[in-house]
Amino acid sequence: MNDTSAVTRTVTFHALPGQASALAEKLGRAAELVAEAPGCEHWLVERERGDPGTLRVNEVWASAELRDAALDLPGVREHAAEVIALLTGPPEAVEGEPLAGARLGRGETGATRFAILDAPDLSKDAELLGRYELAEVDEARYVREQLGARQIGLTHYRLRPGRSQGWAHRHGVAEEIYVVLGGGGTIAVDDERLELSPLDAVRVAPGSARELAAGGDGLEVLAFGSHVPGDGEMVGPQQVP
Repeated sequence: MNDTSAVTRTVTFHALPGQASALAEKLGRAAELVAEAPGCEHWLVERERGDPGTLRVNEVWASAELRDAALDLPGVREHAAEVIALLTGPPEAVEGEPLAGARLGRGETGATRFAILDAPDLSKDAELLGRYELAEVDEARYVREQLGARQIGLTHYRLRPGRSQGWAHRHGVAEEIYVVLGGGGTIAVDDERLELSPLDAVRVAPGSARELAAGGDGLEVLAFGSHVPGDGEMVGPQQVP
């Protein structure tokens, strides 16, 4: 069931001549200011194609009250005044409420339990092996649909002692957190290599290539991330043998 107290807003800004880049920078800073505001679920800055001086902000808030309260966050009102100074006139705002959308779970209740080891082992999948060389991995299981999750998923890895994944990957949008369950090893992130021990957690930014490698006791890891269809890209191995 949808929670009708949630609100949306699309705000259009028209930059003064020569101020389009400055406006884009200011709106990007505004996104940082409200990123942790209670009730802020989405705050996207976009530029109109063919008209670099027209920018829009698309917002989703848990309620109008929380949206308005964000104006009292430190620096927000002052920053808003700086934005207004770059415009040809007042911004144009259109208000609405969310009804439906891809991966939208607002208002749902309930829980789903699933045993991770009951998921298919991707390292034995013939079609994936032909594309990603998953044979280097002892076990790899992806879980999302089994739980009915729309926005997040997880992957369970088990690597044999002394073996790396043999491939690295990165994303365009999705960030990931890797949590070590057992064993040890390393994770190579771009040109950096981090040592891993049980219950270590590593956050990897979307655009960084990452690859796991097991130490002498093997390595067991859970990787959590937002679900963005088609967002992953396989790249060359990061680990040095």
